[in-house]
Amino acid sequence: MARYLTVLPLLLLTACQPVAETSVSKAPHPVVTERLVLAPDYPITHRFVGRLYSSTTSQVGFELAGVVQSISVDTGQRVERGQVMAALDDALLASEADQLTANLEQIRAQRSLVDTTLARQRQLEAQGYQSQQQLDELQSQQNELAARQQQLQASLDANRIRRQKSQLVAPFDGVVSQRQLAPGQVVSPGQPVLTLVPDQQAEARIGVPVRLLSRLTAQGAFAISVQGHNHEATLVGRSAEVDPVTRTVELRFALPPLENLVNGDLAYLNVEERVPTAAVKVPVSALISGLRGRWNLMVAAPAESGFVLERRDVTILHSDDRIAYVSGAIDDQDRVVTTGLQSLVAGQRVYPDGKE
Repeated sequence: MARYLTVLPLLLLTACQPVAETSVSKAPHPVVTERLVLAPDYPITHRFVGRLYSSTTSQVGFELAGVVQSISVDTGQRVERGQVMAALDDALLASEADQLTANLEQIRAQRSLVDTTLARQRQLEAQGYQSQQQLDELQSQQNELAARQQQLQASLDANRIRRQKSQLVAPFDGVVSQRQLAPGQVVSPGQPVLTLVPDQQAEARIGVPVRLLSRLTAQGAFAISVQGHNHEATLVGRSAEVDPVTRTVELRFALPPLENLVNGDLAYLNVEERVPTAAVKVPVSALISGLRGRWNLMVAAPAESGFVLERRDVTILHSDDRIAYVSGAIDDQDRVVTTGLQSLVAGQRVYPDGKE
């Protein structure tokens, strides 16, 4: 028993001795960082949508009333300037032309007889066998027939013009976008028969809020996106009033001659606005979710033994699918970690290996 009592204090003393450290401090973790640059403002790019319109789009129709005899083009068909696209029934005009031609021939025959008679009477007058009264009557008859001949010729020319206008010709090169009538229908003067759209020249009409109009005035060149391609455009005019539905002012942009443009296709305009609020630009990959719905950045802060990660609260002012503009507990030239955040924690030792 005495021996056990002697050994027990020795064991207790041994247990109270400090244990030698065997753990080895972990090496700093390499991280990719970027230096933050604090700017006095940040940009917001607004994207507005509009439509393509042709400045010379025409709803063409006949100047005369009548029955549509034929329409030789259809929707989507390309036409050339001067090509006949439709025609009215001109049977009555043809009959009128025949009648006028016959009357004109009759007048010409009568005038020929009067001219011959007048020449013969003047010969008799020279011989003293004819009175002046008869010569004056023949001269008056000759003038009357000349006037009637001129009148009939004018009527015949008018008939010819009406027959020409009974054919609907293309005023310019383009594509038929719509067909409003069919053969056999009665049309009134000016009633649209076909809608013709130029196949190249077009303009974009896009609505923009009033507060951004000054920004557009200061901008020299404009890029209009159509079918995924940007085209240089020129601002040619704007509406004098605000649209009551969209609360925007319609702007007209002239586009260069382009192929494969479809009237009514969508056109997009990007307008950059500078917001006077201090912010820094960071990649979206650098943002991580924090407590109570806030967002955080991992900043490599200088420490005695290198750099240590610190979680900083930030507020997102504006973002897109690639970058974000934020403000909060960050300073100019801070090193923010941009990738590999899923394997990092606050307080971890790191060494920056990124953009400086």
